[in-house]
Amino acid sequence: MAFPPTAGRGVTQVIERCESAKTTAYLDLSNCCLIYIADAIYLVLKGYEINKISVRENSLKKFPKKFLEKFPNTTIFNMEGNEVSEFPEEFATWLEMKAMNMSKNKIEKFPEGIYSMSKLVVLDLSANQIEELDVEKLYDGCPNLIQLNLAGNPLKDDIKKALENSPKKPAKLSLLI
Repeated sequence: MAFPPTAGRGVTQVIERCESAKTTAYLDLSNCCLIYIADAIYLVLKGYEINKISVRENSLKKFPKKFLEKFPNTTIFNMEGNEVSEFPEEFATWLEMKAMNMSKNKIEKFPEGIYSMSKLVVLDLSANQIEELDVEKLYDGCPNLIQLNLAGNPLKDDIKKALENSPKKPAKLSLLI
């Protein structure tokens, strides 16, 4: 079976980026034409601390659940521009998370795990399909938020008002809805 020349370049690119991650703690798999995260990536990085991950601009349809187990101390996660629609309950185990960009996906339901991310400072869920979220639970669970972008979602008017006017809204929060 012959593979197109770009397939070989893609594999080489992923391996090079995994090798780089060993010294930088930053796994950058952006623009790698990925439809899933191969187990080989976890094997190559076994024993290395990874705390920043970018899988932006790929074709992922499912959240790579093994990220949670293999990279538990992740602080920055970028999944912009994929086709992910939901997140597993275990998502809440990323307790060190400070910044997340999950814009331009197909998320319909606000990921429950985010409500437990007390260290979260920046959250971008813009350009998804989210209609509802528990505003009080978000502000209680994420008191350190300074940037929240929900623009481009079909949020209900009462949710928008609650986001803007809640007495629990973090004082320094910059809100885009």
